[in-house]
Amino acid sequence: MLTLLGAVGCTQDTSEGPEATTLAAREQSVKPVESVKPVESVNPVESAKPVERVANKPIAGEAESTFSLTVPFETVTLTQGGEQPVLIGINRGENFGEQVAIKVSGLPAGVTLETADPAITPGSANVTLVLKAADDAALGDFTAKVTGETASSGADSSKEFKFTVTQK
Repeated sequence: MLTLLGAVGCTQDTSEGPEATTLAAREQSVKPVESVKPVESVNPVESAKPVERVANKPIAGEAESTFSLTVPFETVTLTQGGEQPVLIGINRGENFGEQVAIKVSGLPAGVTLETADPAITPGSANVTLVLKAADDAALGDFTAKVTGETASSGADSSKEFKFTVTQK
C-alpha cells in the first residue's frame, strides 16, 4: 500500500508492515543545493538619513513638548444674524507650557470670527471663539479648520469641526 505524504513526490511504502517504512522521492523534485550566498548585513543607523529640524520645532515623536487641540464633537448651529461660542481645548504634553495662537479657516461667506487674536495662554485649558453670522450668511453645513501654532517649540496642531448656518 502506498500513502501520499505532505511533501511533493514523497510516498510511504507500508507493504512490509508499519515497522518497515521507506520514503522515496521523485528524482525530478529533489535538486541539490549548489551554494548559498550569505545575506549582506545592513546597519540601519549607518544607512539612515539625518533628520532636519525646521524653525526650532521638534521632529514628530517628541510628545513631551507638543500639544493637540480639541474641538466640539457635535455640530455647532449658527443662525443668520446671530453669534455662537465655540470652545477649543488643548491637551498639553508633559513639558509643554507655551501660548498657542489659534487660527480658523474655511468659514463660508458671511461668517466671521469675532474673537480678536484668539490664543490659549500658558496654564489655560481652552479658549472660547465666537462665530458671527451676517443676516445674509450662506446657509448650509460647513467644516472649519482650527490650527494651533506656537512661537518656538512643538509641532502645530489642526482639527476640524462641523457647523450649520440656519435661516433666521
